[in-house]
Amino acid sequence: MFGTIKRFAMNPKVVNFLRPALANSAGVITPGSVAGRFAPDAFFGLMAASQTPGDAFEKGTAFVTSTLGGGLGGATLTAATRGKLGGVGEIIGGMSGDMIGMQAGDAISRAKDTLMGGKGQTAWERMGEQQQAQYAAELEQKFLQQYGLLPGSREQYAQVDPNLMIRYADSSTGMGVA
Repeated sequence: MFGTIKRFAMNPKVVNFLRPALANSAGVITPGSVAGRFAPDAFFGLMAASQTPGDAFEKGTAFVTSTLGGGLGGATLTAATRGKLGGVGEIIGGMSGDMIGMQAGDAISRAKDTLMGGKGQTAWERMGEQQQAQYAAELEQKFLQQYGLLPGSREQYAQVDPNLMIRYADSSTGMGVA
C-alpha cells in the first residue's frame, strides 16, 4: 500500500503540479520546504490528537488525518491556483482538507470499532453514549429518591402498600407528619 502511495507521490506529473506549493523561493522542493509547508498542519494535528478521547490508535488516526488533510488541502489549492490566492488560498485549502481528513479519520475509527466488536462508533460517539447513560442513571436515582421509592429516604416509612403512597396526617391539625 505504501509503495503505491510513494509511486503516486513521486510521479513527475504530481510533483510538477505541487511544485508551486512545496518549493522554496529558488523553485526547488527540499525537505525543509516540505516541512515548512506541513509544520502548521502537524501542530493542529497534535492538537486534534490531544483532544481526541480513546486509545492511542484513535489519537494517532486523528493526528495523521488532520495533518495530511490540512497539509495536502492547502498545498493542492495553492498549486491549483499557482499561488495567486497567497495565504488565503492556503487557509481555505487547509481547512477544507482538514474537514475531509476528519471524515476519513472518523471512518477509520468506526471501522476499528466495528472490528473490535463495537457498534461502529467514533471515540466521541462512545464517550457521548456513556455520558448520556450516566446522566440517565443519575436522573433516575434523583426521581426515585424524590418520590420516596428508594430505601433510606424519609418517605419510605409513610408507605403502607409499596404501590400506594399514603402520608400520615396529624388528626388534630390535619397537617402532614414526616
